[in-house]
Amino acid sequence: MSTKVMDCATCGQSFSSRNQLFKHLKELGHGVQTADGNNKSAADNSDKASITERGNEAYYKYYLQQKIINTEDTDAANEQLWKDVYDNLRSPLPITYRIQESSWVGGDFSANLLSLVAKDELQNWSMGGEDGAPKIRITMTKECHHFNRSRNENSNRDNKLSSILHALQELGATYRQELVSAIPPLVLWSCGSNEKDERKEFIVDLCAAPGSKSLQLLDLLHSMNEKGGDANDIPNGLLVVNDSDRHRIITLCQRSRRVPRGPMLAINMDARYFPGIRRKSGYKQKYDKVLADVPCSGDGTSRKNKNVWNEWSIPQAMSLHKLQRKILRRGLELLRPGGLIVYSTCSLNPLENEAVVSSVIDDVGGTDKVKIVPLPPWLTTKFKAMKGLSTWLVPTSKYGKANKEEDVAFDMYECYADVPAKLKSGKITPSMFPVVSDLELKSQLQHCARFVPLKDSIDSGGFFVACLIRLKVGELGEKPKTDKKKSDDETKTDVSEPVKRARVSDDAQIQTVIETDASKAVSPTNELLREGDWICEVCYKLNFGRRDSRTCIGCKKRKPKTIDTEEKVKREPLLKAPCNKNELDPFLDFFGISSSNSTFQNVRIIHRKRERTFVLVSAPVAALSISEQWGAFREAGISLITMPTIPSGEEESENPKHTDITTLFDEAVPLLALHAKKRHINISTISFQKALAQSIFEDLKKETAETERIKTTIDIPLTPLCGNGPWYESHEIATEPGVFIVSCACPLKGDVGRFSFWCRRHTDGNVTTETSSRVLAAMLVVVHTYLEVTPAEGERNNLKWMGVDDTQFFNVD
Repeated sequence: MSTKVMDCATCGQSFSSRNQLFKHLKELGHGVQTADGNNKSAADNSDKASITERGNEAYYKYYLQQKIINTEDTDAANEQLWKDVYDNLRSPLPITYRIQESSWVGGDFSANLLSLVAKDELQNWSMGGEDGAPKIRITMTKECHHFNRSRNENSNRDNKLSSILHALQELGATYRQELVSAIPPLVLWSCGSNEKDERKEFIVDLCAAPGSKSLQLLDLLHSMNEKGGDANDIPNGLLVVNDSDRHRIITLCQRSRRVPRGPMLAINMDARYFPGIRRKSGYKQKYDKVLADVPCSGDGTSRKNKNVWNEWSIPQAMSLHKLQRKILRRGLELLRPGGLIVYSTCSLNPLENEAVVSSVIDDVGGTDKVKIVPLPPWLTTKFKAMKGLSTWLVPTSKYGKANKEEDVAFDMYECYADVPAKLKSGKITPSMFPVVSDLELKSQLQHCARFVPLKDSIDSGGFFVACLIRLKVGELGEKPKTDKKKSDDETKTDVSEPVKRARVSDDAQIQTVIETDASKAVSPTNELLREGDWICEVCYKLNFGRRDSRTCIGCKKRKPKTIDTEEKVKREPLLKAPCNKNELDPFLDFFGISSSNSTFQNVRIIHRKRERTFVLVSAPVAALSISEQWGAFREAGISLITMPTIPSGEEESENPKHTDITTLFDEAVPLLALHAKKRHINISTISFQKALAQSIFEDLKKETAETERIKTTIDIPLTPLCGNGPWYESHEIATEPGVFIVSCACPLKGDVGRFSFWCRRHTDGNVTTETSSRVLAAMLVVVHTYLEVTPAEGERNNLKWMGVDDTQFFNVD
C-alpha cells in the first residue's frame, strides 16, 4: 500500500499524514496543494467539504421511500421538504459547546465571559422551562453555543475565542456537544422527574462514552439542589455510567474529573448484560431513568462526518438491529415500575429506530407492560420534529448496489411474508417489520420523534428519540419459544414438575409473612419487594443467593473450607462502611474542616496494599454493595487524597504530618477550597495569574509530552507575567512543610468564577506546584482573558468585594 504524500502549497513541505499537514497549516496559515494544482485552505480540505462533494443517491432514495418527512399534507410537499433536509445534511455542521452549570468554574461566569469575548460570534439556543416543564436549561448562554467560523480564520478575536473555549473545556466548564445530542438527556429528565420533598434520582447510562450525555445528566442531577444552595453540593442521586469499551470508559472518567461527580459510578460492561447491582440492604438497585443511546450506523451525522456518504449501506444497519434490541430490553429490565427509558440513535433508519422499539415492546408483553410516552410539546414544536413511523419498508442487504447486469437494486418489502425464502435465513428478521397485530402500539409509535435539520428550526444533524415507561411490577414477558429437540413426553414432564421457587410479583398470592430483617417483618405487598427477589421455602426470607435454588444461602449446608497454606492478603470491600473517626477526622482537621460538615458525611476509603484513597460519594452510591474485586468497577465519586496504609496494631495519628498525604487529587482541590480554613490561601487574580505563569514556565523546562501539548495550545507570553521573585514570597503561607491550596475568585456581572490549585512546601522552604500542567495552562488562559475584559479599576472593586487588600499586588510586577 503506497503512502499518499500531501504538500503545502505555500512552502512546498511534504507530509505523510493529514494530521501533520493540518498542524502545519494551523500554525502557519498556509494553503494545501490539491491534485488539480489549485490552492485550498485548511478548512476546505478538512471534513467541511462543499455540498457538491457530499451526497449519496441510494441514501436520498431510501429515506424518500421510507417517508420519514411527514409534516406536510401532500406527498409532493413532503418530498420537497426532504430535498431541503438532504441539502442541509450535506452542509457543514456548526461547532457547538454546552456549558456545564455545575462546573467548579461556574456556569454563569463561563457564559458571561464568553459573551464578552465572542460578542456576536455565538448564537444562543434555548430548550426547557416551558409549558410547566422542569426548569432545565440546556442553552440560552448557559448550556449550548454555536461557534460559526471557518477554521482558517486567523483574526485575533477568533484566536482568543478558540483559546478560551478550549481552556474552559479543559476545566470542565464547557463541553463540545452537538445540539441534537443534548435532547435525549433533557427528554429523560423532563418526562418524569420526581416531585417528592426528599428528591432522589437513580439513573443509568448504558452506552455512556465518550460522555457528553453523561456529563449533562450529572449537571441535571446537580440542579436538584435546593434553591439558594450551592450547585456544587453533592446531590442525593445516583448516576451509573457504563460502556463496553475499556478505553472509552477511561476517557469518560478523565473528562468527569473536572466536575463535581459525587453521584457517579463508572463501570465497564457489555450493555446487553448490564449487571444487577445490589444495595447493602440486599435488594437489587432499580432505576428511575435509563438512557440507551445505542450504537448505530450514524447516518444522521453526515454533517460532521463526510465518510457517511461513501460508507453508507443497509447491511450496517441490519447488523446492529439485534444488538440494539438486546440493549433496549436490558434497559427495560433495570427500570422500576413507573420508570422511564429514553432510546436514541444518531441514525434516521427505521430499522434501527421504530423497528427496535416496536419489536421489543411486543416481546415483553405489549403496551400493557411498556408504553411509549409523548415527548414534551415545547420540544417537538420548536424543533419541528417528525412523528415516528407506524409503517415502513425493509430493504434487502443489496439495496443501492449494482448487480452483475449493472442494474441498481432498490427492492423493499412491506411484510415478512413477502421476503423470499432464501433471504429469510439471512439478515432479514421478523422483528424488522411493523407489528401489525397491535393497533395501540402502532398508534403509539407516532409519539417517537425524528429530528432533522430544517430551515428556521434546528441547525444540527439527524437524531431519533423515543421515551418509554414501564407500567407493571413483575418479570417482563417473553414470547414462547418452541424447542424442536424436545419430545412430547419431555414437554409433559416439564409441565408437571413442581414450581421450584415462589416469585414475588404483583400477581403472587403469598400468605406467609416475609422477613427482610431479623427484627422487622413486612407484608408481601410491601414496596420493598422488587422484581427478581425470591422467597426461601425453609425460612420464608428473601433469597439473595442463587436464583435457581429453593433455599437461601443461610439454609444450605456449606462445604468445609479448604486449608490454604499460602498467606493471602485480605482485600477490603469497597464502599462497605463509613470511615471511622480515627481515619476521617484527622484528614478534615488537617484542612480545618468541621467533622459535622454535611458535604463530607459520605467519605469512603479504598484500601490498597500500601496506601488508602479517600473517596467522596453521594448517599445512594454509598448504599451500594460493590467491591473493588469487581472487575467491571472503574471509578466512583470524587477522589480526595491518598495516604499511607496504617500498619496493623497502630492507630491513626491525631495530627498528620506533611508526609502523610501522598497525593492530593486535582479534582478534589476546588471542593476543598470551598470548605478549607487551614492550609488554604486566597489571593488576588493578578497574583494568581503570576503564580500560574511561574509554575507553567518551570514545567515547560521538563520537555515532556504534556508540555509539548501545552506549547501548541497556550499563546500567552509567559515572561512578562512571571514578574520578579517567586510568587509565594508575598503571601503568608504555612511555615510547616506539606500540601496547601491556593485559590482566587473572579467576580463578573454578579457571578463568581472560582479557580484553585495545590502546592507542596518542602523542608528547605521551596514551594512546588503539583497540579497538572494542562489544568494550570487552562486556568491561565481563562484568568488572563478575564483580566483583559475587566478594567483595572473594576479589578480593584472586585478585590474589595472579596475583602482582600490588593495594594501590594498591583505593583508587584
